[in-house]
Amino acid sequence: MLEEFIKHKTEILTVIENIELLSKEDTEATDNRLLTVREHLLSNSFNLVILGQFKRGKTTLINSLIGKEILPSSVVPLTSVVTILKHSDEITCNIFMQDGSEKNVRLEELADYITERGNPKNIRSVRCARIEYPSPFLEKGMLLVDTPGVGSTFLHNTETTYEFLDHLDAALFLMSADVPISQVEKELLDTIKGSTQKIFFVLNKIDNLTPREIEEISAFNKLVLEEMGFTVQEIWPISAREALKAKVINNEVQLSQSGLLNLEDALNRFLSLEKGRIVLNAATSKVNRIITQTLSQIAIEKNTLLVSGEELENKINTFHKLVANLKQDREDIAYLLKGESDKLCLKVEEMLKTLEEKEIPRIKRCLQDFSDKNADTNPTNLRDGMQQVIKEEIIQGFDVFRKDTEKIISNNIQETFRRFTKRSNDIVREFKTAAEILFEVAMDPFEFSVELTKDNSFYYIVQEYTAPTDEEVKSILRTFLPKSMSRKMVLNEMLERVSSDVSRNCGRVRYDLTSRIRKTIDYYAKQLQTLGSDLISQIEQAIQKGQERRKSGGESIRIELDLLAHKAKTLEEHKEKLVTVWNAVNSVEVKSRNIRTVGNL
Repeated sequence: MLEEFIKHKTEILTVIENIELLSKEDTEATDNRLLTVREHLLSNSFNLVILGQFKRGKTTLINSLIGKEILPSSVVPLTSVVTILKHSDEITCNIFMQDGSEKNVRLEELADYITERGNPKNIRSVRCARIEYPSPFLEKGMLLVDTPGVGSTFLHNTETTYEFLDHLDAALFLMSADVPISQVEKELLDTIKGSTQKIFFVLNKIDNLTPREIEEISAFNKLVLEEMGFTVQEIWPISAREALKAKVINNEVQLSQSGLLNLEDALNRFLSLEKGRIVLNAATSKVNRIITQTLSQIAIEKNTLLVSGEELENKINTFHKLVANLKQDREDIAYLLKGESDKLCLKVEEMLKTLEEKEIPRIKRCLQDFSDKNADTNPTNLRDGMQQVIKEEIIQGFDVFRKDTEKIISNNIQETFRRFTKRSNDIVREFKTAAEILFEVAMDPFEFSVELTKDNSFYYIVQEYTAPTDEEVKSILRTFLPKSMSRKMVLNEMLERVSSDVSRNCGRVRYDLTSRIRKTIDYYAKQLQTLGSDLISQIEQAIQKGQERRKSGGESIRIELDLLAHKAKTLEEHKEKLVTVWNAVNSVEVKSRNIRTVGNL
């Protein structure tokens, strides 16, 4: 499998090199898009970032995957900077500083730079550490990345982890078998949800649990993750500590019982199959698109050379009108979108008004029922109990409302986007068709879509009665009153609080939902600002080149037409090579699903 990956990668790199040589015959400039594709292929690296809350065993897991305790671990929050492990035949340890400098240190000195004990609050200003190590696990081009745990005592550790999220290709999210998923972990998962398509969910510290207990905590975590929107095919239960011990003493039975072998198999399958195919398919598609666009530009340039001067002028004038119409259409859609945003926000207002009218009397009835059922409770305990009732009922009522409302709003916003996306794509297609007819050339299509922004960090506020002076006064007053009157005072006080607590949370929900609506639609509107820009730029560049060639005279035009024909023929040949690579890379899926075709390029 690795040999096949290298073979196909080389084939794609050869195509890129030939296209660059072809481009240099016409200009000294190199297409930056080709450079980006080539650099990504040549790096052959893949960041597997180990994430989780502090003290979940991330460092121990990495050591167990490597098979040796090369990273320092501790019973207290330890890792303070990002540490990257890369394969090499020799052991090296480099520390990269925030000022851009770099130093080579011995592996034994590593703790002085990456741990909270050796480098408290990162006073040494370390950006990251990179260890090169001769580990078979790293041979396939994967970089293992150890991150500081989030939610620890040290805020800077959490910040460091969040700052690295843009660099992950796949994530291994480590949970602990002795505690359910925490709010801190859920917030981190929400952050990485859009950063990677591949997350391995791992349950560590299964040492002291029975198989039934492991199954129970795994099922609970799986339910939580799925409620958050994740597709969880499997949660891998392991004991990283036992796995490391087993590897150190070469105990195969203990290693098998640790569960690490199953996780390693999954990671290796991903690296051998999914990772390689994803990288190759992405590169093939990008290069193919560049070739298609270049062929379109050649055809347009050829057209500008063959037509008469008057006809070319008419074509250019017509094209400028098409561009002006497209830009006006973009502005019209953006204006209409703002109106849709206002309508959706008004809908939220109306729904919240209905909620408020329903929830206030409902919660008041709950308070009255609580008072009736606790007739012997003293006034102070009654007040505390009622406060808890208000809190629980608000959470229950608003949770149901938010779930139902988000579904309604999401459906509304998706329907809005469906309408405007259809209108936008119709506009671009009309522009594209008109340009194709005008210049007698086929061009790439353009489509886009957007989803409602997700934010699960919402929480509720129920007024807390912590002002000592007021409470002391009330308590003193209640001591001079009969118990029945004191209880009635408490009930009336709590009933009055219901309206303000419900209104306060209605305001917070209103802000939360309307902000997300506006944020989503604003993002969509920004997408529209570049609608058709690639097509416009592609055509403008070809027209400009054709006009420059025309100025050189007839013989120059004839030579240029021959060169264009040669370039087009060569690019078509390269395109055929990419089709062959694509089919070879996806041959397994073609046989099993029968859905892959050349058209997928």
